[in-house]
Amino acid sequence: MANFQSTSTAGSDLVRRPSWVVPARGSWQGIAACAIVLAEDTGRVLVKQCIPADGAGPEWGTWTADVLAGQSPLQVAINTIAERCAYEGDLALSRLTPFSDARFFVQHNYVAVVPQEFEPRLGDGCLGYQWCELDRLPQPLSPALAHLLDRSGSDVRAMADLYKGIHGLAGTFDPLRFED
Repeated sequence: MANFQSTSTAGSDLVRRPSWVVPARGSWQGIAACAIVLAEDTGRVLVKQCIPADGAGPEWGTWTADVLAGQSPLQVAINTIAERCAYEGDLALSRLTPFSDARFFVQHNYVAVVPQEFEPRLGDGCLGYQWCELDRLPQPLSPALAHLLDRSGSDVRAMADLYKGIHGLAGTFDPLRFED
């Protein structure tokens, strides 16, 4: 499990269902969480190549998971990186602009800063992964990642530029640097 300490106030990140969300079947509330992983040692981001649910050609995106009733999007993002990517180290999350689909879907987005690049586990129809410079992302991007970068790309780029070319910070990595 990833090592993470939240500086958020208890209960401040609870899932709240907006009034326009279509009533959910089961426990899913039409909410997802996603984190774009940024390596502190290189300033590069991690993307994966997958076949989308509609069966169209492969596209590049990030790891995303559904937020179930009573779950925190922040904790779902942390768990997704720890479980689906098999990442076990320190990470720090910073909130980005949410992605909204007018039909029924809201995606909470985060930047997850890790001390160094790692080899993620692939599964769920994933064909591969790459650590990339933000200005050299493989194409085509998933609609969710394209929208995330369109809305919050300058924030992610500023963080990536901060780390680009800086090495040897793993020993001083502070998981409390970014607050949710």
